Amino acid sequence: MDKKKFGSTQNLCDKLKDYSAVEPSLYEKFNVMRGLRKPDGSGVTAGITKICNVHGYVMNEGEREPTKGELIYRGYDINDLVTNVEKEGRYGYEEVAYLLLFGSLPTKEELDQFNDYLGHTRELPDNFAEDMILKAPSRNIMNKMSRSVLALYSYDKNGEDLSLEGLFIR
Repeated sequence: MDKKKFGSTQNLCDKLKDYSAVEPSLYEKFNVMRGLRKPDGSGVTAGITKICNVHGYVMNEGEREPTKGELIYRGYDINDLVTNVEKEGRYGYEEVAYLLLFGSLPTKEELDQFNDYLGHTRELPDNFAEDMILKAPSRNIMNKMSRSVLALYSYDKNGEDLSLEGLFIR
């Protein structure tokens, strides 16, 4: 991959930290656990995020009333994102992934660089698709996808490196 074209992994990680950091005191203030465990090792609790907001009700004179519902990614209504992508006849996955990771919609150049980076990092190991997916199909695609992701760990030379940089360099 041409690092000059996309920039360094460290630059990506720095940008991700800038747009995804949550003030540590908020976890305690709102009694939200980080990760999949409470400090005592039990339970799974949803976390605090700067990435998404789901709005499903309004309070009216002290009563909770359901609304149509809204899903907001980094300040953008998901319906607006989808409408614009459909109107322009293009795909939006990478653009929304960039928004979720880095906090803003990408410029054309940033999107091209991000797509280039993804293209260079999405290659599967030799024969993986045939061995893992085609030889043992499943009626449940989500189950099959989960098992495939877990199987990829076996190929990861840095599987235990959970630093942001380690997750980007594979």
